[in-house]
Amino acid sequence: MGNAPRLRRLALLIVSMSAPAFVGCSQERSTDGPVAAAGALRGRNVLLVTIDTLRADHVGAYGSPLGLTPTLDRFAREGWRFETAYAHVPLTLPSHATILTGLYPFHTGVRDNGSFHLNKATPTLAAALKSAGYRTGAFVGAFVLDARFGLNTGFDVYDDRMLGNSSTLEVVQRTAEQVLAPAAAWITQPSSLDPSPKPSALSPFFAWVHLYDPHEPYDPPEPYRTRYSQDSYSGEIAYADAALGRFFDTLQAAGALDRTLVVIASDHGESLGEHGERTHGLFAYNATLKVPLVVWARNAIEPKSVGRMAQLVDIAPGILDLVGAPALARTDGLSLASLANAATRAGDRRPSYFEALNANLTRDWAPLRGVFHGSMKLIDLPIPELYDVAVDPSETRNLYAAQRDQARTLEHELDQLGAGDRGSVTPAAVDAEAAARLRSLGYVVGSGPKRARKYMPADDPKRLVHLNTALDDAAGLWARGDGAAAIRTLQAVVTERPDLTIAYERLAFMLRATGAARDAVTLLDRAARGGHADPPLLRALGAALADTGDLPRSASILEALVKRDASDFESADALGQTYARMRRPRDAEAQFRRVLETSPNAATTWTNLGVLYLGERRDADAAGALERAVRINPALAGAHNALGAAYARQGNVTRAVEEWKEALRLRPDLEDARANLRKIESK
Repeated sequence: MGNAPRLRRLALLIVSMSAPAFVGCSQERSTDGPVAAAGALRGRNVLLVTIDTLRADHVGAYGSPLGLTPTLDRFAREGWRFETAYAHVPLTLPSHATILTGLYPFHTGVRDNGSFHLNKATPTLAAALKSAGYRTGAFVGAFVLDARFGLNTGFDVYDDRMLGNSSTLEVVQRTAEQVLAPAAAWITQPSSLDPSPKPSALSPFFAWVHLYDPHEPYDPPEPYRTRYSQDSYSGEIAYADAALGRFFDTLQAAGALDRTLVVIASDHGESLGEHGERTHGLFAYNATLKVPLVVWARNAIEPKSVGRMAQLVDIAPGILDLVGAPALARTDGLSLASLANAATRAGDRRPSYFEALNANLTRDWAPLRGVFHGSMKLIDLPIPELYDVAVDPSETRNLYAAQRDQARTLEHELDQLGAGDRGSVTPAAVDAEAAARLRSLGYVVGSGPKRARKYMPADDPKRLVHLNTALDDAAGLWARGDGAAAIRTLQAVVTERPDLTIAYERLAFMLRATGAARDAVTLLDRAARGGHADPPLLRALGAALADTGDLPRSASILEALVKRDASDFESADALGQTYARMRRPRDAEAQFRRVLETSPNAATTWTNLGVLYLGERRDADAAGALERAVRINPALAGAHNALGAAYARQGNVTRAVEEWKEALRLRPDLEDARANLRKIESK
């Protein structure tokens, strides 16, 4: 099976399939009462809330006894609770691309985090509502949804201001409260963040709020950190729900909820160790694909448990249908109202597509695709899987061998759904700033096309999950400050799997960060000469060579990468740094400018450019570049230190001291800033 061509007979028997139901949050919920018709909420505001990495079974309305989500439970009790709703990708960016377009990932073109972006020409929910007269605002909680990845189309305001210093692997995200405060201000005070809102401030609003808190690393604030000291994931959920409750109270007090359609969903769940996966993105079991989905509108939507299977592709067309806005030109979803209407049979026989391609794109393991139909689920891998999730919700009994007829029917449906999508999925290159920020969130992105090949059982992620766990463990050890253990863990990985280039890249990063750049060069050289040289590994080698002072060889490797792929901006940034060390300022500036033309919010590249200008004594230009860097990312201590130097050279000692103090506040161990302050104070 896997990716080899398959000759299948079309099953003449249509398999009867039914979806499982969760335990409801109320014994009195209607299952067949009146449903809002298309356009029944015409002119209403729209508030879309997405909570990252929230498992459905951790929500009280979906049967959780943990008591984590009183806010979500209330909205589920008072609105439509879709008993079974599925995501299509267990990753943040591709899942939100689907939510905002109503399209499967093979139609959005967004297949993974970081190395894909949504085409600006793709119709979106925000663009449709903006055309219908809405003012539109988005407020997101993590860099993985930065505007550079294309989800900002149609939004008047796209608030993606992140905290954290990606250069030290600090997580680049915002807490729920840091996301919700500007969102509440924009909703209740239309001029907030947008001094000239268009259309009129009296127009209805569409706000999308994304909360990242349940995503790893799990580190809830107090009192949730103490209250859930043995279960930090649940603590993050409880915190996010409480913050959301206060947000809704603020909107209610301002009169902003009475005429608002509220849709609450998760983009995907979390494995929490099931099937050997600690987090998400490798597999596509229900732990990461089953999500909560709630629709609420005061005095307009009757409470109802909806038994028909919903999908995240249904959200965009569902919202537009309910508020009477023109439909999207193309969608893979159905109206949520039609699914909730007992008088219709919408969605009864509809399949749901899913995929998980990150391991294929970053590790060259077998690509994972699959399909739901009712309670039956097919996972298409070299070792194929078939489950009846109604009787086996934990997916522990693989029925593929025993029920081949049903498997063939779903294989045919999968082929029909993904027709034309069996070729190579090619990610785009990313810039250094994006790569560093995504690395801080635990993501590694694919780079460049994969060679076409037939995947065998040895390439099945089920056979390799222990290596994925080791990569996660190493990242966790590094984040907790145990660099030696992290390095040992990765050394064991490359010993077992010499072709796993992502492990070499991470190991080299850690070696360089601990001052062992020569060891990093030796490691990467050996891997490259052993036939495992891909662009990320060679890029890491070029950067490590620069650290050791072998600048000509560093330039030679990085120049080859940039020549090979003009869109490889991460290599261009690294080459610029090498040129700067070689005292080739014009060449260095050209590389940095190439990056910034495409990625104007690359704060580390602005910092590199500013430092280059300082070296040339172009102090005004240096200050301008460094001011741009700290506006984009105020957490860059090195940029503040360099900006202080630029101000001091211009005679502005007061501002120089402010910048050096800020650099030390962010990084108390930054000796350059401390030395600069001492020099000023001694005068």
